[in-house]
Amino acid sequence: MPVLVGIPVLLLSVIIQTTVLSRIPMLFGIPDLVMLVFLAWFLDENVKHGWEWVVISGIMVSFVSALPFFLPFWVYLAIALVTYWLKNRIWQTPIMGMLISTLMGTVLMQGVTIFVLQFMGTSIPLRQSFQLIVLPSILWNLILAIPVYSLVKELVYLVYPGEADV
Repeated sequence: MPVLVGIPVLLLSVIIQTTVLSRIPMLFGIPDLVMLVFLAWFLDENVKHGWEWVVISGIMVSFVSALPFFLPFWVYLAIALVTYWLKNRIWQTPIMGMLISTLMGTVLMQGVTIFVLQFMGTSIPLRQSFQLIVLPSILWNLILAIPVYSLVKELVYLVYPGEADV
């Protein structure tokens, strides 16, 4: 059931990210709504099917992205692994975990993207790419992290009604 709920939720997230949010850049940085949705789902303590959402979101973004095929998939898996490690070892406050995971995930995704584009021959100066793309993307994602976390938390209550009441 949670995987079946994840497909339309993540598909809607991909559609909103590619149609609406990509048209509202802050400098040249845009938010990564799909990453925020799967991080919020993954960080909830009641969720038992977090990895499936990571895989689904990675595959969906890989199909619509202009990056080399399956690069977003592998980066999303790396973000989920780091988040899983931190979730089990460091924090007790889920909202703080969402903010830290968002920050680390954005830096990882943007860093890998810039590295791959540099490797492919695109001449983007590192300082400009950091100032014009990475920092605004971090700000966008941190602004959207708490509302997305709240909405996904409500979805978790709908999908896992018995566990969420405890």
